[in-house]
Amino acid sequence: MKHNRPPWPEIWMQFAHSISRRSVDPRSKVGAVIVTGDNTQVLSVGYNGDHKGGPNVVESVNPGESGLIHAEINALLKCDYNCLKKKIMYVTTSPCSLCAKAIVNAGISEVVYDNDYRCSKGLQILQEARVKVARHEDNY
Repeated sequence: MKHNRPPWPEIWMQFAHSISRRSVDPRSKVGAVIVTGDNTQVLSVGYNGDHKGGPNVVESVNPGESGLIHAEINALLKCDYNCLKKKIMYVTTSPCSLCAKAIVNAGISEVVYDNDYRCSKGLQILQEARVKVARHEDNY
């Protein structure tokens, strides 16, 4: 009997897209999820939003001026670094350069993204740091 189960990358990317719905940014809703390399545990989630207790409003609709914390940073801040397993981040939009640097420093070994950010510098930083980068190709 053959099972028709979706692959883990599809599950985690759908989860990241679901988390992105929490964002208050009318222009760009981004979600991120960090999971163990064996896909058995969700370690952290994040979306672009305000600081804890903040007003949850954008400062500007101009690109790069929303004033919101990026989804990747929110997920990294909430991650338990006592878990020594390999970590994979699934994110709905490829990381900006600042988020990429934080991802490298956090020891994330792989980043899977769905949509391109307006600047590819973040992907370049990840690749130079030998973080495995893949674009999620599945359409769901």
